[in-house]
Amino acid sequence: MPEPLSSFDAAARIELVLVSHTNVGKTTLARTLLGQDVGEVRDAAHVTVTAESHRLLETAEGDALILWDTPGLGDSARLVRRLAGASNPIGWFLSQVWDRWTDRPFYLSQQAMRAAREHADVVLYPVNATEAPDGAGYLEAELQLLAWFDRPVLVLLNQTGLAAERGAGAAELRRWREHLRDRPGVQGVLALDAFTRSWVQEQALFDALGAHVAEDKQPGWQRLQAAWQRRNVARFSDSMRAIAAQLVAAAQIEQAVEPAAEGKAGLLSRLAGAGGGDARRERGQLALQRQLEAGRAETTRELLRLHGLLGRAEHPFLKRLDRADLVSRAPLDPVQAGLGGAIASGAATGLVADAAAGGLTLGTGALLGALAGAVAFVAGARGYNQARGVASETLRLGDAALRALLQDALLKYLAVAHFGRGRGDYEHEALPQAWVDEARVRVEGQAAQLDAVFGALRIGDLETEAARSQLESIAARLALDLLAWLYPQADVARLRREVELRPARVDGPNT
Repeated sequence: MPEPLSSFDAAARIELVLVSHTNVGKTTLARTLLGQDVGEVRDAAHVTVTAESHRLLETAEGDALILWDTPGLGDSARLVRRLAGASNPIGWFLSQVWDRWTDRPFYLSQQAMRAAREHADVVLYPVNATEAPDGAGYLEAELQLLAWFDRPVLVLLNQTGLAAERGAGAAELRRWREHLRDRPGVQGVLALDAFTRSWVQEQALFDALGAHVAEDKQPGWQRLQAAWQRRNVARFSDSMRAIAAQLVAAAQIEQAVEPAAEGKAGLLSRLAGAGGGDARRERGQLALQRQLEAGRAETTRELLRLHGLLGRAEHPFLKRLDRADLVSRAPLDPVQAGLGGAIASGAATGLVADAAAGGLTLGTGALLGALAGAVAFVAGARGYNQARGVASETLRLGDAALRALLQDALLKYLAVAHFGRGRGDYEHEALPQAWVDEARVRVEGQAAQLDAVFGALRIGDLETEAARSQLESIAARLALDLLAWLYPQADVARLRREVELRPARVDGPNT
C-alpha cells in the first residue's frame, strides 16, 4: 500500500477543459486521449450540447486528472461585445441563463466558457491547423474570451494529418507560434492531431502542462505524469513483445511438402526427375502463407487491444510470398540418387571391365557397374538423410523474408499507434512512403544481428524465450528510432531508459 500523504502532499484533482470553435474536433480529441467513445462526433456545428467531465487518469494515491469536453464556441464576437458592455463582465456572464431558450448556439458558447471559468486548471484550445491563423475570423474574439478568465491556455494544432516525413508540420507550428506570441493567457502551442497523433506527442503535452499546474498541486501532478508515462511505456513494451512473438513463431514454421506419389507411376516420374514437385511446393507455400497471415492477424488484434481500438485485423502491408522468400530443406531422393550413381559409376566400372576383357564384353561391364553404383548411391542417400534427420521436404522463411516481416510489423505498430480513437473503428491505410523507406533502411541495418538470432533459433542454439527477448529488444530499438526520426523534438533518450524496465502487460488504454 502507498505511504500516507502529508498535508502538503495531498491528493490532487487537476482539471483540463477543452474549449474551441465549433466543429474543430474537441470531442474527437477527447475520445483519443480518453480511449473511450464519449460524446457524439459528427461533421456539424454544435454537436456537443453540454459540458461533460471524464476521468482521464488516476493514481493509487487518489490523484485524479479530469478532462472536460464542452460545447463549441459559435458567435464569439457577439459574446465579446456583450461582456465588454457589462459593468461586471464575469458576474454578468456567470449569471446569464435566459439565452438558453432564446438563442441556443449563443447559450452553448456561454456554457463552454462557464466550464472553463469554474473548473479549468489549464485550458486546452484546439485549432484547425489547415487554416492560416490570420485567416481564422473567429480566433481573435475567442482568445479575448479565454483571456478574460485568467487561465493558462495551451493551443493544440489539430487536423495536421499524418506526418509524411521527418519534421513535417514544423512550418505550421512556427506560423501559429509566431502569430500567438505574447497573447494574454497563451502559454504554448503544440501539435496534437485528434486523428493521427502519437503517444510521444501526448507526452510532450504532459510535459507542457506541468509548468502551469498550481504549486500546491505539483506533487499530485508529478504522480499523474509518472503514471501516464508508465502506462505508455508499458503499452509500447507489450506491443514490441507481441511483434517479437510473431517473429519467433514465423521463424519456427516448417511447412511439410506433400511426398511424391508411390507405386509404379511415382517411380517412373521420379526417375524422370518430375513427380509434380512444383505443384506440391506451391501447395506448401500457400499453407505457409496462411500460417503467416494468422500470426499477423493475431499481432494486429493484440496491438488494437493494447491501444483501445476496434477494427479489422487483416492488413495489406506485406506482399504475398514467392519462391525467393522460402528455403527448402529436402532429403536426397534415393531413387534419383541411385539413377545418378548408376550412370556415373556404371560407365566408369564398365570401361575398366571392358578394357580388362579386351573389349569383348559388349557393355556387360557397364551394366554390372551401373547396378553396383545404383545400390551404393541408394544406400548413401539413405544414410545421408538419416544423419541430417530429414525424412521429407519442408519449406521455411528465409532470413530476408523474416526481416521483411519485422518491417511490416513495425509499420503496423506505427499505423495503430497513430490512429485516434475519435476516428471510429481502425482501418488500414497506406502509410507515407517515407515511413516505409525509413523502416526498410533501419531494419536492414540490423540484418546481421537479426539473422544471427533467426539462425540460432532454428538449429536449437537459442531457446524460444531467449530469442523472443532478443527480438523484442531489437524491435523496441527500431521503433524508438523511427519515432525519434518522425518527432525530433521528442525526448526519446528518456523513453529508451524507461522501456528497459519492461513493465507488466496492460489491459487497455486507461489501466
